[in-house]
Amino acid sequence: MIFDTSSLDRAALHGLINGLVYPRPIAWVSTISTSGQPNLAPFSFFNAFSFYPPTVAIGPGSRKGVNKDTLRNIRETGEFVVSVVTEDLAKLANATSAEFSAEINEWEELGIPGADSVAVRPRRVAASPAAFECRMLQIVDLGSPDSPTNSLVLGRVVRIYADDAILDGIRPRSDALQLVGRMGGDEWCRTTDKFSLRRPDSTDPAEVKRTLDSSSDH
Repeated sequence: MIFDTSSLDRAALHGLINGLVYPRPIAWVSTISTSGQPNLAPFSFFNAFSFYPPTVAIGPGSRKGVNKDTLRNIRETGEFVVSVVTEDLAKLANATSAEFSAEINEWEELGIPGADSVAVRPRRVAASPAAFECRMLQIVDLGSPDSPTNSLVLGRVVRIYADDAILDGIRPRSDALQLVGRMGGDEWCRTTDKFSLRRPDSTDPAEVKRTLDSSSDH
């Protein structure tokens, strides 16, 4: 089937795209409003887009045309922290996706310990083994003025926290991290089931093809 995206409503596009683009890493994003109110929420529209300079992006949406607390706080303060989500933290991270009102403090209500950041005001999730302290680089509004929807928030990573237990020198160990991801609907996935593929060394297409044919025999 071929779908004309202009003919599909929000719900249909949500189900179709989220069900085709996965696994998506999860950003557990902490922010603080200008009045000092902390907020914590997960986003699966998230990834890293550059390591030099270190740059990540999240795609917070809106509820009935009103910006989510995360997006509003980042617009106002220019700061946010991304804590990674492990299998042990998945249920707690999911709980923070509830549509609480802006005055609710997810940290206190759900009993989530935080740890102070170094370069920005929002705290990181203390139990998360890694976190990125970010300053807003740019916000791209993806909707139109009469139909607000997701925005693309680009953040420059200014500090990276990583627990010693997940590191081999400076390299993270995936077996120690045990991160989870989002799929379509309510489905999540683990990153513990892995396989390796070495990047081709040759610049000769014929040699790369021979390697491909050879590997398919096993």
